[in-house]
Amino acid sequence: MVYNAALERSLLDVPVQVDIVLGEARMPVEELLSLSRGDILALERDTTDLVDIYVSDRLMARGRLVIADGELGITLSEIVDPRPIQP
Repeated sequence: MVYNAALERSLLDVPVQVDIVLGEARMPVEELLSLSRGDILALERDTTDLVDIYVSDRLMARGRLVIADGELGITLSEIVDPRPIQP
């Protein structure tokens, strides 16, 4: 394949949505509406569990939360390939 700098630049301008799922919590609507700033919400995952990384609503990877230079980040642990394995 021939490298095309113009194609690369145009692909870098394509907007994508990236969501990091730290965990889930289920609660009644009344409890949700009563939450205030600073309230702590317990999630259904342990802090050592991998977080899910979705790109445009598609699970693409999993990683671990890290703190570097006072900033929260993620180190990738695995890339998810949703395609079935062919025998």
